Amino acid sequence: MGTGASASKSLEAAALAASTEDLKALSAISPEAKVKLLAGLAGKPVLHYFDVSGRGELTKLIAAVGGVELEIVEYPFKANGASAADKLKAGKMESEHTKAATEMGMDGCGLPILVHGDLKINQSMAVQNYLASIGPNYPKVTPQQVAVDDMFQGFLEDCMGLAAGVILSGGDATLVPVVMEKVLTHLAKYVPKDGFVHGKGTPSTADLVILVLTQALIPFGATLGDGAATCYGKFPEAVALGERAAAFPAVAKWLTNDLCNLKKPPKAARK
Repeated sequence: MGTGASASKSLEAAALAASTEDLKALSAISPEAKVKLLAGLAGKPVLHYFDVSGRGELTKLIAAVGGVELEIVEYPFKANGASAADKLKAGKMESEHTKAATEMGMDGCGLPILVHGDLKINQSMAVQNYLASIGPNYPKVTPQQVAVDDMFQGFLEDCMGLAAGVILSGGDATLVPVVMEKVLTHLAKYVPKDGFVHGKGTPSTADLVILVLTQALIPFGATLGDGAATCYGKFPEAVALGERAAAFPAVAKWLTNDLCNLKKPPKAARK
């Protein structure tokens, strides 16, 4: 049944060896805490992604905030298009990451791929939301707040798809600032003058999305080019929120990690 089944067996074994007091304590913990305990028994999640920011960086930021220790496997950046249509038109591509995906039983699946115990998933939002759900330090959010976070993620995917299309498929770069401004105009309604989107002491996914939208080199800085300052200059509160998220201790620490690619080009292009 996946990670939950394997972890449950481990938990049952531990329970058999536990004292009455231990069992009482275990039964008293919340369902949320049990999910995180079971996830912990599955070992470190392993994130497979390219050696570039793209869709993988939000995942890493969420893990950093939540206190989830990730093992990260990087692959040289290689793609045959941005959209499903582009990729089908270009034909099947052989690369390090496609071979690895096949070996993991995820043939045809794009990155990111997350492996955690018996669990194997891909698709950016699924990976991001899973790591948020198991992070012991991730802020406790209501269903309404989760919905807002999901909305921010959806807008990030919209911007990501368009900007990636410019880099990978020769799309129109003049559309990037148009869409970025449209997205930030809407998201600005949720951006506070101080603190984080949900009013908590810890950033959630929504805040981290703003960090990526306003600071990521690939694909946003690279496609906005010299127009980046003009575009972001129209949204000072969003830029300030991204800076606050970046200054949060767990995020600030992650930003110094060698595996953080937020402001880096693909490894092959680095000097």
